[in-house]
Amino acid sequence: MLKAVLDTNVLISGVYFPSGTPGQVLALARKKQIQNITSPFILEEMERILEEKFLWQKARAVQAVRWVRSFSLVVQPHETLAVVAHASDNRILECALEGGARYLVSGDKHLKQLRRYQGIDILEPRAFLAAIGEGN
Repeated sequence: MLKAVLDTNVLISGVYFPSGTPGQVLALARKKQIQNITSPFILEEMERILEEKFLWQKARAVQAVRWVRSFSLVVQPHETLAVVAHASDNRILECALEGGARYLVSGDKHLKQLRRYQGIDILEPRAFLAAIGEGN
């Protein structure tokens, strides 16, 4: 099965706007058409952002994170990277490496600038769908 890391911004957009492009990517993971690789860091960041920036109640944010976890493979990265300026972006790359991901799906400009890292293609959701033959 094709392995991909869905960055926090893609997960949140997919949960918040299920009919949008990130929602389509998330639906592929939910239906087990791709394997979403995630980490405790990504899940914790997702919960925090839903609460702080989207003002979700803690119980609702926790429920969203549990839902994503239910169809994801959670890995604990063992390698610490310092590839991009933002530490949080490095945590995403660490997850992709640890999980053996083929793709990192992200809207983050710092990650997108890399375009590819150690065999992992870094694509926006629309480009990812096109790359795997799911685009319109």
